[in-house]
Amino acid sequence: MMESTNLKLALNDEQQIDRLRQIDALKKNRIVLDFMKKHDLPVRVLEEHSSLFADWIKRLEKCSGCQGLNYCRQPMKGRVKTLCIDEEGFLSDSYMACRYEKKEEERMRHRKNYRIFDGSYNDLLIDQHSVHLEQETNEYAQAYTLMIDSLDLQKGVYLFGQPGTGKTYLSRIAANWYAHHDHTVAFVNMPQCIQAMKQNMTDVQYRMTMISRMKFSDVLFLDDIGSESISAWTRDEILFPILEYRMNNRLKTYFTSNYTLEELKLRYGRVREENSEVASLRIIERIRTLAILCPLQGNSRR
Repeated sequence: MMESTNLKLALNDEQQIDRLRQIDALKKNRIVLDFMKKHDLPVRVLEEHSSLFADWIKRLEKCSGCQGLNYCRQPMKGRVKTLCIDEEGFLSDSYMACRYEKKEEERMRHRKNYRIFDGSYNDLLIDQHSVHLEQETNEYAQAYTLMIDSLDLQKGVYLFGQPGTGKTYLSRIAANWYAHHDHTVAFVNMPQCIQAMKQNMTDVQYRMTMISRMKFSDVLFLDDIGSESISAWTRDEILFPILEYRMNNRLKTYFTSNYTLEELKLRYGRVREENSEVASLRIIERIRTLAILCPLQGNSRR
């Protein structure tokens, strides 16, 4: 068994007494004894590395009685120091996720499948159990049912209605379901996306990366479409190529909007440019091909 180099510093009498007391206490500690026995370590390893063992035990004591990550007392939240013997036989320490952190990592495992995620931490927790249909209106229940049914359909859904009726919330249920089932997902808030594109107008790499992620993700959600700042550039150079590719390759696409398709056609057709109405119609026809129309009216939930 090899041990790491121990730099011995000159200790005064008081420090030496403290060190011996520390070693004596460690020799009686059940966790230390189990570790020594498991790795068949001689007592001299404990004596030469008493500070390392003492710090390990001190860190473990911080976890005693812990009720969750919100109560974590470790320097690195959710990470606990542990001792191990590396491949070369050296005694070393590392930081590992505690049981609460492991549970949180599992709960957030689907986050890695989002290629674009415009949302909050709590949005990642929304699922089918977050909705209580017995407390909802018939129209909301119908929209919910269609969103759930769409998980097994070729087409996505175009949810439309006035602001605050729950369109984005229902979309997040579907988005998280796909991510949990290892589909790549892009959840894009259109106003934020277009604003970011304009702010990074000169950054071609950023724009192409964003467009590629929207084109090629298994499932795309375009949230609040029609509320973005509309120009010929955003309509014809950003939105159209994405919808064209996804339509031609039959990729699942969802939309939420405050506008009916007819109202959306008028919005995209207001751009002062020749053939603007034709360009707008091309957008609408691709949405019709990609998604099932579903109204969601009602009082605002905000």
